[in-house]
Amino acid sequence: MKIIVSQQGKKLIIEFHHGNGIDKYLLDKAENFLMVIDKFIRKRKLNIKFFKNAKLEFKNTGLLTERVIRAIIGGLGF
Repeated sequence: MKIIVSQQGKKLIIEFHHGNGIDKYLLDKAENFLMVIDKFIRKRKLNIKFFKNAKLEFKNTGLLTERVIRAIIGGLGF
């Protein structure tokens, strides 16, 4: 599992690369990343622990955006 976060203007593009496909989501704020994870899990019928070993990649994002997303991913382990 690989998660790519890129920023174009004020929008965030989240890409989940998994197995045989790519799911893309468009966000206004990094704080909404948890809702995107929720949608992805329901759509693919996965367990939340699936994200524990996910590789994160950031492209053209700010430091605050990166920290918020890393904190959300880290919090999923509890």
